[in-house]
This record gives sequence, C-alpha cells and structure tokens, in this order.
Amino acid sequence: MTSQKTPVLLRNLALLMSLVALALVTSVLLGWLSHIEVLVRSGPDRAAMVPSTAISLALLFCGLAVAASGRETSGRVLACAAGAAVVALTNTLVVSFGAEGLDALLAKRPMHDRMSPGTVTGLLIGAAGLAGLALPSLRRAELPLLAALSGLTGITAVFMVHNFQPGTVMALSFFEGMSIYTALSLLGVFGGLLMLGLAPSSSATLAQLNQD
Repeated sequence: MTSQKTPVLLRNLALLMSLVALALVTSVLLGWLSHIEVLVRSGPDRAAMVPSTAISLALLFCGLAVAASGRETSGRVLACAAGAAVVALTNTLVVSFGAEGLDALLAKRPMHDRMSPGTVTGLLIGAAGLAGLALPSLRRAELPLLAALSGLTGITAVFMVHNFQPGTVMALSFFEGMSIYTALSLLGVFGGLLMLGLAPSSSATLAQLNQD
C-alpha cells in the first residue's frame, strides 16, 4: 500500500512546492511594479531577482504544476519549458549586444541587477528537464532525473561558496547577479523535477511487482 501511494505523494508534493514557488516569483514581479525592494532582493547590498528571471521561473513552475496534475497535458508542459528557455536565451543574447534585454523597463537599477550566466544555465537545465517530462523519448532517457541531479548538485555548491553579495570576495563572477531568491527558486525547480522524475519509476516498479 505504501509503494502504491508513493507516486501520488511525490506528485502532490511537487504540485504544492510549485504553487508556493509560483507565488514567490509572482511577488517578485509585484515588487518591481510596486518598487518594494524587500520583494526583489534580500538586502540593500544583495543581488535582485530581475523580472526576466521571475518570468522564466514562473513558466517553469507552471509547467511543473501542470505535469504534477497527472493529466494529459504534455503540450502545455513543453510550451512552458520552451517559453522559459526562450526568455532566458533572448535576454542573454540581447544583453550581449549592449542593450538592456527584457529588463529594459527597470529604471536606475544597479549594474549587477541582471540575469547572471549562472542563472541562465540553471534555467536552461530546468527547461530541459521539464521538456523531458513532456516527451516520452526524453523521459525514457531519464532526462528529468539527470537535469534534477545535476541542477541540485550545482545549486548546492552555489549555496556553499557564493554569498549573493555582488562585488565581494566571496561573490563568484559566474553567479554574481544571482539573487538568493533565484537560487532558492532553482532549488525548487530541481526538487520538483526530481520528484516527478521518480514518480513514474515508482509506478513502474509497482506494476512489475503486481505482475510477479
């Protein structure tokens, strides 16, 4: 009975976590619109989660929530994954050509308030894992689990060595623009991918036991 409930429990946990995280990134967007600093950064000398990051994360969490619902919604999940990747890549490409990217609406923000390369990498890993949940061929290749484990390993290392305070000795240049809100959100993305990636494996194991 416990084994039978495991996939349902994993999906419910992933759904709950996705909804809570979605509320977090939505509050960040509201913080930018309302000019409430505490909603966009954890302290006055800390990096902020910029709107483009919040939008990309919101798409990832929407996709995770849809996938956790257990319905036949692979098209929606794939659309969320593609949207998150496009936001991250488009913002990066535009900024690299000297423009402000999708965060151009932010007035008078510090130079470090932009999507960091580390954030882009995390978002793309999350988008790849989410796409793996929607496409059977990628799911059979365990892409969601691979993305989850690599992402969790990376973000755990970031928490251990990066202080999220731009310009200081302990601020890694690759992650210098990453907010602690962003890091926590990515932790949620990879945790959700791990739970949803394990859920079908649990079901398959149960089916095999029943056949035996």
